Amino acid sequence: MNEHDEQAAWSCFAQTGRVQDYLIYSQCKQQNTVLQEEPDGNQYGRPGDYGAAGG
Repeated sequence: MNEHDEQAAWSCFAQTGRVQDYLIYSQCKQQNTVLQEEPDGNQYGRPGDYGAAGG
């Protein structure tokens, strides 16, 4: 999903006022928020995987 999808979902909800359309918008918004918060899952991890043995 992207911001364009979120805007399209909001437009659809604004036109219809249906709960189903709002739920679709809400899911788009939540997915976009998660993607923005976690652009790189290993951003703060260690370089390499040395396990318990160390590096």
